[in-house]
Amino acid sequence: MNNRVINISKLGLLGIRGLSVFGKFLFTVLYFQYSETAFGTYSLVATTIFLLVFLLGMDFYSYANRAVLESGVNIQKIIFNQFSLYIILYIVLFPLVYLIFYYENFDRQYLWIFYAVLVTEHLNTEFYRLLFVFKKPWAANFNLFLRNGLWVLVAALYIYKAKQIDVKQVLLLWLAGNLSALVFSLIIVWHKKHKIAINNFKWEVNWIKKGIIISTPYILATLAYKTIEFSDRYLIDWFLDKKAVGVYAFFANVSNVMNIVLFTIVVSVLYPALVEGVMKRDKSKFLQTYIRFKNEIVIYGVATGLLLSFVLPIILLYIDKSVYLQKFHVFLLLLGGNFLLNLSFLHHFVIYAFKKDWQIFKATGLAAVLNLVLNLLLIPVWGIAGAATATFFSFASLYLYKYQIDKKLQNDL
Repeated sequence: MNNRVINISKLGLLGIRGLSVFGKFLFTVLYFQYSETAFGTYSLVATTIFLLVFLLGMDFYSYANRAVLESGVNIQKIIFNQFSLYIILYIVLFPLVYLIFYYENFDRQYLWIFYAVLVTEHLNTEFYRLLFVFKKPWAANFNLFLRNGLWVLVAALYIYKAKQIDVKQVLLLWLAGNLSALVFSLIIVWHKKHKIAINNFKWEVNWIKKGIIISTPYILATLAYKTIEFSDRYLIDWFLDKKAVGVYAFFANVSNVMNIVLFTIVVSVLYPALVEGVMKRDKSKFLQTYIRFKNEIVIYGVATGLLLSFVLPIILLYIDKSVYLQKFHVFLLLLGGNFLLNLSFLHHFVIYAFKKDWQIFKATGLAAVLNLVLNLLLIPVWGIAGAATATFFSFASLYLYKYQIDKKLQNDL
């Protein structure tokens, strides 16, 4: 009975995420069909937002969320101080955001829309993470659907009808989705089970300072990871052009469906129990979760990869872009890299639970250096295939390094 409930829950979560995946997939296909160059420009704007979301949060959640999982803590005080820090960062870092926006030669008429999307995207990301920590995967995934699924479906429908869309229209739809997700998340937080006590709104400056120091390796590790994830698009734009960015982003977006599926039904569901097993030194619970985590990543990862490999050629033929079938190996390299990335999460959360934060930075930092070197060497020679090759070997090195650290740490459990 318990397994049945778990399976039904998984199917439900996958259904919610499935709508988001379908919307994003449809949006990607129709935008790419409309214009590879226009889709490439949008991809650079979206990539810049995702990178800046990291800067606004400074990975402070890695400290705050782990603190929430500890027993006997004042959760509301932690959350208040966490979000107070974010508000300060929104103000302090605005000049930097403006400089990046200016340097990328984006249209200045949508600067404030861009910044509003950026801030609301970050706030929603933090709510999303907290909801998982509180073991509310349904609420977390509905938050994600509102900010990353519903508006995308509307945008896809608009492209289908109007045969065009510009970046400003996309950002306005994105902002609408983010605002609806924020309202939903605030309602969940305000629920009577999470009734807010005003006396918990106290600044803990020393706690914040300690958190920034402890989060430093995670900030550096995330910077390194974002280098692996997004530097290829900027370097393709530098060495080639925005059409090439559009083609590469199309393959990357389709291959990222694997990440969404595996995070939804495996990583997000199992990582809290994995971390808790280590922190409480419950070896039996840890090993049970560890084995289940590994098996499900392999099973669902292989199944998703095979399905995507079958569907992609059909899509390219349908939208009259069959010329890109000759680049199918680019997609397979990105797919393989994503599989290794998700497999590395098993070892990542073990290292995280043991609080060996600098080891995470070392692993990701080495992979990022490898990624940059390979991109610089291979893109001028192999084009987008060079970027995909760099991504694959970077995630392979990340997996191997974290695997070795994990095995050493388990001896202390």
